[in-house]
Amino acid sequence: MLLRNSSGVNGGMAEMKAVERKMRKTIAEDMASVLTRNDGSRVRWNASKTDLMEALHWTFMNDAVANADGSPCRFCTLVERACKEFGMTVPRNPRRTVTRACNRTGMRNATLCRRCCVIAGAEKTEHPLLRFVTFL
Repeated sequence: MLLRNSSGVNGGMAEMKAVERKMRKTIAEDMASVLTRNDGSRVRWNASKTDLMEALHWTFMNDAVANADGSPCRFCTLVERACKEFGMTVPRNPRRTVTRACNRTGMRNATLCRRCCVIAGAEKTEHPLLRFVTFL
């Protein structure tokens, strides 16, 4: 009879949560750099609109983008700016889209954050979100 070491399982879960927390911050910083660049080139988002809304949500939650007066950018303002930048239509209810995105479960339907963690581990990159952005 084999017994599982529950402390190892819980330790692994805590480590995974820490990696996801760090990845959310990285996603926010990368999205902020894409939205605030001034080089004049066009960009295209290569993933779903739901993934874009999730990335914008983490950008908003980390206060990664500020307005001209220095105040944190509102979520709706971020969504409008990003959709204009990527040439997409603004979703009818962006917050509902984010809620659905963050509640994704399963292997085939993982959140953007978890997929970025997998990409970062597999491709040894520090900025996996940029894989979903094409600079034209």
